[in-house]
Amino acid sequence: MRAALAAVGLLLWGASAQAQVYHGNDTGGIISWSCENEAMAQQIAAEYCARWDKYHRITSVHRQYGDFIAFNCLWSPHVAPYALPAVRTRNTCAYERPRPLVINK
Repeated sequence: MRAALAAVGLLLWGASAQAQVYHGNDTGGIISWSCENEAMAQQIAAEYCARWDKYHRITSVHRQYGDFIAFNCLWSPHVAPYALPAVRTRNTCAYERPRPLVINK
Protein backbone atom coordinates (compact mmCIF):
# COMPACT_ATOMS: atom_id res chain seq x y z
CA MET A 1 0.00 0.00 0.00
CA ARG A 2 2.81 2.40 0.88
CA ALA A 3 4.58 1.66 -2.37
CA ALA A 4 1.42 2.45 -4.35
CA LEU A 5 0.94 5.75 -2.51
CA ALA A 6 4.58 6.65 -3.04
CA ALA A 7 4.28 5.88 -6.76
CA VAL A 8 1.15 8.05 -7.09
CA GLY A 9 2.84 10.87 -5.18
CA LEU A 10 5.90 10.65 -7.40
CA LEU A 11 3.75 10.75 -10.55
CA LEU A 12 1.82 13.79 -9.30
CA TRP A 13 5.05 15.55 -8.35
CA GLY A 14 6.54 14.82 -11.78
CA ALA A 15 3.44 16.09 -13.59
CA SER A 16 3.47 19.37 -11.69
CA ALA A 17 7.16 19.89 -12.43
CA GLN A 18 6.43 19.99 -16.19
CA ALA A 19 3.85 22.78 -15.91
CA GLN A 20 6.21 25.72 -16.25
CA VAL A 21 7.06 28.44 -18.73
CA TYR A 22 9.50 27.02 -21.26
CA HIS A 23 10.75 30.36 -22.55
CA GLY A 24 9.64 33.90 -21.78
CA ASN A 25 10.35 37.47 -20.75
CA ASP A 26 8.34 40.51 -19.63
CA THR A 27 6.31 40.58 -22.88
CA GLY A 28 5.13 36.96 -22.82
CA GLY A 29 6.23 33.39 -23.15
CA ILE A 30 5.42 29.83 -24.16
CA ILE A 31 4.37 26.75 -22.20
CA SER A 32 5.00 23.27 -23.57
CA TRP A 33 1.68 21.69 -24.55
CA SER A 34 0.15 18.75 -22.77
CA CYS A 35 -3.46 18.24 -21.80
CA GLU A 36 -2.59 18.91 -18.15
CA ASN A 37 -0.60 22.03 -18.99
CA GLU A 38 -3.46 23.37 -21.11
CA ALA A 39 -5.87 22.93 -18.21
CA MET A 40 -3.47 24.96 -16.03
CA ALA A 41 -2.31 27.44 -18.72
CA GLN A 42 -4.39 30.39 -17.48
CA GLN A 43 -2.98 30.06 -13.97
CA ILE A 44 0.61 29.47 -15.14
CA ALA A 45 0.53 32.52 -17.44
CA ALA A 46 -1.13 34.70 -14.79
CA GLU A 47 1.51 33.82 -12.20
CA TYR A 48 4.31 34.41 -14.70
CA CYS A 49 3.03 37.83 -15.83
CA ALA A 50 2.35 38.90 -12.24
CA ARG A 51 6.13 39.14 -11.76
CA TRP A 52 6.01 42.36 -13.79
CA ASP A 53 2.56 43.49 -12.52
CA LYS A 54 1.01 42.66 -15.90
CA TYR A 55 -2.02 40.74 -17.12
CA HIS A 56 -1.85 37.60 -19.25
CA ARG A 57 -3.58 36.74 -22.51
CA ILE A 58 -3.32 33.30 -24.13
CA THR A 59 -2.75 33.93 -27.85
CA SER A 60 -2.31 30.45 -29.34
CA VAL A 61 -2.74 26.79 -28.47
CA HIS A 62 -1.27 24.05 -30.68
CA ARG A 63 -2.70 20.77 -29.39
CA GLN A 64 0.16 18.42 -30.25
CA TYR A 65 2.96 17.10 -28.11
CA GLY A 66 6.10 19.07 -28.92
CA ASP A 67 4.15 22.27 -29.62
CA PHE A 68 3.40 25.17 -27.31
CA ILE A 69 0.80 27.42 -25.69
CA ALA A 70 1.78 31.06 -26.28
CA PHE A 71 0.78 34.01 -24.11
CA ASN A 72 1.42 37.74 -23.89
CA CYS A 73 1.92 39.89 -20.80
CA LEU A 74 0.00 43.17 -21.12
CA TRP A 75 -0.10 46.32 -19.00
CA SER A 76 -3.89 46.34 -19.13
CA PRO A 77 -6.42 43.60 -19.93
CA HIS A 78 -8.15 46.12 -22.23
CA VAL A 79 -5.12 46.60 -24.55
CA ALA A 80 -5.73 45.51 -28.16
CA PRO A 81 -8.53 42.99 -27.50
CA TYR A 82 -9.11 42.56 -31.26
CA ALA A 83 -5.50 42.82 -32.46
CA LEU A 84 -4.42 40.14 -29.96
CA PRO A 85 -7.55 38.03 -29.50
CA ALA A 86 -7.63 35.71 -26.52
CA VAL A 87 -7.75 31.98 -27.25
CA ARG A 88 -9.86 29.67 -25.08
CA THR A 89 -8.18 26.78 -23.34
CA ARG A 90 -9.64 23.51 -22.11
CA ASN A 91 -10.42 23.19 -18.41
CA THR A 92 -10.10 19.42 -18.13
CA CYS A 93 -8.42 16.47 -19.75
CA ALA A 94 -10.59 13.76 -21.24
CA TYR A 95 -9.01 10.35 -21.39
CA GLU A 96 -10.42 7.26 -23.00
CA ARG A 97 -11.89 4.91 -20.39
CA PRO A 98 -10.02 1.64 -20.08
CA ARG A 99 -11.90 -1.42 -21.22
CA PRO A 100 -12.87 -3.92 -18.54
CA LEU A 101 -10.44 -6.75 -18.04
CA VAL A 102 -11.84 -10.03 -19.34
CA ILE A 103 -10.13 -13.22 -18.22
CA ASN A 104 -10.91 -16.37 -20.24
CA LYS A 105 -10.22 -19.66 -18.51
